[in-house]
Amino acid sequence: MLAQDSVKLDIENHKKMTPLMEAVSRAHLGIIHKLIINGANINAVDNDGNNCLHLSIIKKEMFHSEVEPIPILDECCRELQLDMDRRLSGIVVLSYLASQGANLYHRNKKKKVTPLDYIKDQHVKENLKTFLQSLCRWCQEKKATVTLHPCQHTVICQNCCSQMTFKQCPICRQHILRKSGFVCPKFEEKAVQAVVESVVCPKSEEKAVQTVAESFDSVMVEEKHLHWVSRSLAGKWQELGRELGIKQDDLEIIRHDYSSSVVEQGFQMLLKWCRSNDPEKRTLRILKAALERTDCFGAIECLSSEFNRISL
Repeated sequence: MLAQDSVKLDIENHKKMTPLMEAVSRAHLGIIHKLIINGANINAVDNDGNNCLHLSIIKKEMFHSEVEPIPILDECCRELQLDMDRRLSGIVVLSYLASQGANLYHRNKKKKVTPLDYIKDQHVKENLKTFLQSLCRWCQEKKATVTLHPCQHTVICQNCCSQMTFKQCPICRQHILRKSGFVCPKFEEKAVQAVVESVVCPKSEEKAVQTVAESFDSVMVEEKHLHWVSRSLAGKWQELGRELGIKQDDLEIIRHDYSSSVVEQGFQMLLKWCRSNDPEKRTLRILKAALERTDCFGAIECLSSEFNRISL
């Protein structure tokens, strides 16, 4: 029933609690998992500004799995170096939710604290940060080392940061005020050169923009591009899949076979689209148009940024 388009996964009660938040508050892990897989907004907040991570870590009781295996919980336990008898504890559930895209650094209204602030065990806290630290969202090859502020998301490597600019965090959409862990003199040199060229030849900037736009239309999507796009889709992956012409039966198979991760579901859907189409039918232009029709604006910004990066 949750997979039906008519079901309102993010309907709010008088406390602005969504079904996902209620499931977290009531410790129903099986329902939490099903809601996330079917596209519930994992970063919704209640009247007090708490997100699902706040609610999961505040709870002292163990969660109920409802006979749902959820293998990723075992991985969370191993990465946090916790005993398996704690696989249904609040900290493990928090790490699971954070791995699915929940904002670990969101501050609530009353105490102005993040979910991370509730974790008193420093060893567990550091293990959690390491577990959640991923490869660069753009190249998917080097380790992400540059941290964006004020959201504190570490999403990009030094090399990609030196070759691209973006104003919002691709995860939480907050405006970026500064970056830490980034030093690249060559980038400053390149920026100065661009300014000089634009002064000498004002039309060069206009020509460059036009060239990039024309090139964008024909660039073919490769598997490496699908990784970072899938991380920005969350629950929109099925809707996007239908826009790309994938049959509902195939979407159901993907949803079943990769039920432990909504990010992996999105990636497998994109991979199927990429492999089942001729080169001229799997261009960045076609993918971007589908993203626009499904309001996947975070993925659109990532797509444009990646194209700018590989065009340099």
